[in-house]
Amino acid sequence: MRKVYQMEEELKKAFLGMKRQGVIDLVKKEIDAGTELLSILKACRLAMAEVGKKFETGEFFLSELIYSAEVFKAVTTLIEPGLLATRNVEESKGVVVFGTPKGDIHDLGKNIVITMMRSQGFTIHDLGVDVHPEMFIKELQRTESHILALSALITPAFVAMKEVISLLKEKGMRDNTFVIIGGGVTTDFARKEIGADAQTLDPTEAIRLCKEYGERVSF
Repeated sequence: MRKVYQMEEELKKAFLGMKRQGVIDLVKKEIDAGTELLSILKACRLAMAEVGKKFETGEFFLSELIYSAEVFKAVTTLIEPGLLATRNVEESKGVVVFGTPKGDIHDLGKNIVITMMRSQGFTIHDLGVDVHPEMFIKELQRTESHILALSALITPAFVAMKEVISLLKEKGMRDNTFVIIGGGVTTDFARKEIGADAQTLDPTEAIRLCKEYGERVSF
């Protein structure tokens, strides 16, 4: 227990100190020592949660959020291969289909949120950018996901977002799909016009909203 606590504290300190190589070296050391991979991943998730809290309070800014997200991606590259054979669906906090709708090719914000969500245990199916509305529906059906996240940085993407909502209704999937939107141009007014369930510009709030949805709904 003491060893795990020490590892968590060391990784948190390195993450909050924005020390990429320090984090990587610590993870490699733990892997070589035979530490359970899920324990390492959990420690990194806890560290990322702390980064998220500091972003929420204004202590950290977008640059720190982006940097820490990139560090976490580097960590997952190291440990995910060993987890693939043992990780199961039950360990996921939720399955999310994510993408930037047709008419928009921006993905920086989307990628940050995806990394943050993966760091907190979500399984993400990223469709990329300029995604046709029907592709979101097909991916939701394929993955049996009940959470759809749409990101946009320009208003023309709102047209495609509305079409996604219409298709969900047409397919009888709307009531069982939580739709959350985000991106620089989105507002609560836009959410209402589009017909989405939630809107946020904050990655940590997006995680909280999706977790809350998963906790109160079971399929």
